[in-house]
Amino acid sequence: MKGIIRSIIREIPKGNIFDSHTVIFLLIQQHSDEYLKSFNLNLNTTELYHAHLGKIIAEFENDPVDKIERIGESYSKNIHDTFSPCACWRKL
Repeated sequence: MKGIIRSIIREIPKGNIFDSHTVIFLLIQQHSDEYLKSFNLNLNTTELYHAHLGKIIAEFENDPVDKIERIGESYSKNIHDTFSPCACWRKL
């Protein structure tokens, strides 16, 4: 999953701001089979699974090539077509 998330982050132009909802939306849109295959029964809700995906996104804060920095919280549309808070990032 980390490799797929890396490919999504890599497509975001440097300097742009994005949030975890954007990455998860693109993951579902472009890699739906992998998204479903990586679901872990221990993470038995969408909220827990997406929190896990958010932790994978956060790993790129220390990535030497595809580095991002957390710049706070975003309030954006999630996959349930409602709004909720999530981490906001800048591509370095």
